[in-house]
Amino acid sequence: MKIPRLIIPRCAALAAALLLLGPTLVSAANTAAGTSVSNQASVAYKVATVDQTAVTSNTLAFLVDQKVNLTITTTDGAAVSVTPGTTGNVLTFTLQNTGNAVQDFHLSATARSGGTGHFGGTDNVNAASVAVFVESGGTVGYQVGEDTATYVDELAALGTKTVYIVGNFTGSYANTNIASYHMLVEARIGGTGSSEGSTLTETSAADTAGSVDIVFADAQGTDTVNDIARDAKFSADSDYIIATATLTVTKTSAVISDPTNSTTNPKAIPGAVVRYTIQVANAASTATATNITVTDSLNTEIVAGTLAFNTATYGAGEGIQVTAPNLNGGAAMDLTNASDGDTGNWNVTGTNAVTVSGITLTAGQSATITFEVTIQ
Repeated sequence: MKIPRLIIPRCAALAAALLLLGPTLVSAANTAAGTSVSNQASVAYKVATVDQTAVTSNTLAFLVDQKVNLTITTTDGAAVSVTPGTTGNVLTFTLQNTGNAVQDFHLSATARSGGTGHFGGTDNVNAASVAVFVESGGTVGYQVGEDTATYVDELAALGTKTVYIVGNFTGSYANTNIASYHMLVEARIGGTGSSEGSTLTETSAADTAGSVDIVFADAQGTDTVNDIARDAKFSADSDYIIATATLTVTKTSAVISDPTNSTTNPKAIPGAVVRYTIQVANAASTATATNITVTDSLNTEIVAGTLAFNTATYGAGEGIQVTAPNLNGGAAMDLTNASDGDTGNWNVTGTNAVTVSGITLTAGQSATITFEVTIQ
């Protein structure tokens, strides 16, 4: 009967020891890769109510394996507005090393091929060129000549780093075009400063207690072409949106008078005066068009060496009229035909051409130019 009493306490003590060991194993999930973890079990028991010498197990040791994991997210709150013809347009991201070892990280920017952008709308254009850079820690935000590194060097476990996609938009783009880009990040071997580590290889064989195995634990990001789950890569996207003026130009004409009918139902016969009206409108939602110059080259058949002077419409010696929000307080302004310092001229900037410059139109604004000619 003593044997059952002896077995029961020994089993209970062993169970208690294993329960105590459990939390230690769980907490090791956040331990740095390469850390040596050793354990030894101990069993206490009694015989006939007398404490006996504890029995200990062998010491078991293993090295914590390397968990490769990372996240990246954009910190842009909305699509980044871009003016065509500009360089240095920046998308901003935060990278975090969520693994348990120091890693290098390789950066690349990949263009979305159609589909819905991060902030909505349809991706339909690309930048002329893009490059990737790492925040140096000097001046906050991307700085040319300061943030020059193109990979993340020696990022500690749970460390973060700001990284950028910098795009150049030369050429022609339409208002509200969207260029969506993924920041694709790949974990690389760390441990050597000032040198980008080589590609990591996941351990495919069974766990080896005495060595540091490598496990890829990353999820799939936004770049589903170049990034899958458990490939030591992760991606996030953000958008550029083109903000440019959308100008429309409309030209109309009206016969003002002719030598036979005067101003009563005049016809476009030789000697008749015709008034041209040009309207320029900016249909953009946000962008302002500046330094607008309107040029209208006329046929020689309708010009007698000068614009017609109608002093009932324009001032003496003034054959052009402009109405623009930024000129003369928005009121109509008569311009001389000569090149004399005002914003208009005739047959000066171009042969047989009416030219009016210096117009600025914010979103939704328009300007009107009128002048009169005589049919030959």
